[in-house]
Amino acid sequence: MIHVLQTGNNKIFHGICLNVLSILKYTKEPVHLHIMTMEISWSNVPKISEASCDRLREIMKKENVQNELSYYDVSKEFEETFKDTPNMNPKYSPASLIRLLFTRFIDCDKLIYLDADTMTCSSLEAFKEINIEDKEMAVCLDYLGKFWIKKDYFNSGVLYINVKRVKETGLFEKAIDLLKEKKLYFSDQTALYTYCKEKVYIPFRFNEQRAIKSDTVIKHFCKGIRYLPFFKVYNYKQWQVEKMHKFFKIYDFDEYYVQYEKLFPEENKLEY
Repeated sequence: MIHVLQTGNNKIFHGICLNVLSILKYTKEPVHLHIMTMEISWSNVPKISEASCDRLREIMKKENVQNELSYYDVSKEFEETFKDTPNMNPKYSPASLIRLLFTRFIDCDKLIYLDADTMTCSSLEAFKEINIEDKEMAVCLDYLGKFWIKKDYFNSGVLYINVKRVKETGLFEKAIDLLKEKKLYFSDQTALYTYCKEKVYIPFRFNEQRAIKSDTVIKHFCKGIRYLPFFKVYNYKQWQVEKMHKFFKIYDFDEYYVQYEKLFPEENKLEY
């Protein structure tokens, strides 16, 4: 069983769905998807509904009866943890902090965390090539951060986590404690970078933040800079179909757009 964690509120549920459809295409080993969501008093964005996850579970089961989906509403825990702290409204979204709570709810051996703005390009079984038995996590460098922040600054959008070890070291709880005390620009990512001492750096193929390559496992649609023909900072996501086609010239995920529209006609619409 491959355990995968995705987190967020209803605003990015379509991203999670597209990602899961790509996982189902390439990963034939049973997958246990963990979805953590919340809604809080200082944000008007609703949580992912349990009914939506029930439909996603049905889709996963049709592909492989051994697939599983676990749903966690962490609203109460989130509010108690982050309300009135310096990072209760981080740069991107309060929902970006949900992942830091996972050790309080999930118990497994190894866990692949994926941001909602990622897509699978080949089997997640490739992560089994990575030895993290004596590590907390396997991480990839942050493409921009290694130039602008620190040369070993990693991106937290894809993490391969040794769950037992991070519970022993308290890595994610230490990150939470830091965010309760100090305002950070890239809040959860910088907090994890600060305290993660037992890590292994893995190739960009596991968190490809630029063009998709022949060996790419995970494509991450994070912020980037294009210098030619003119300087432009971009931050387009896989559910922005027109941008995928026009800006990136990416057509790899078109089949999932069709599937999503048929399977989730009442959920967030893709952007054409």
